[in-house]
Amino acid sequence: MKQLRNYTEEAVKLCLDKWYPEADICQCDSCRLDVMAIMLNNLPPQYIVTEQGAMYAQLSDFNPQYKADLITNMGLAVNIVKNRSRHDREGMPLKGTDDK
Repeated sequence: MKQLRNYTEEAVKLCLDKWYPEADICQCDSCRLDVMAIMLNNLPPQYIVTEQGAMYAQLSDFNPQYKADLITNMGLAVNIVKNRSRHDREGMPLKGTDDK
């Protein structure tokens, strides 16, 4: 079955799966999603039509410059989220940052 997929979103997910655990940042889902959102807002979307399951084979082949762009973008996003975290070190929301 053919699917429309955002290649960039899949590449960002794979980048985070590989390198985010090594980043000096809170590892909670909220911070990870904030990093992902910033990365996706800074990278151009690349929509493709693919057979189900074929996406991951294509992602493993992305070129070195694209990989460098992903890693650089992740570093920038990590710094933004780390400096503007929406919770304290114990995971409690900071005043005025509740997610409604």
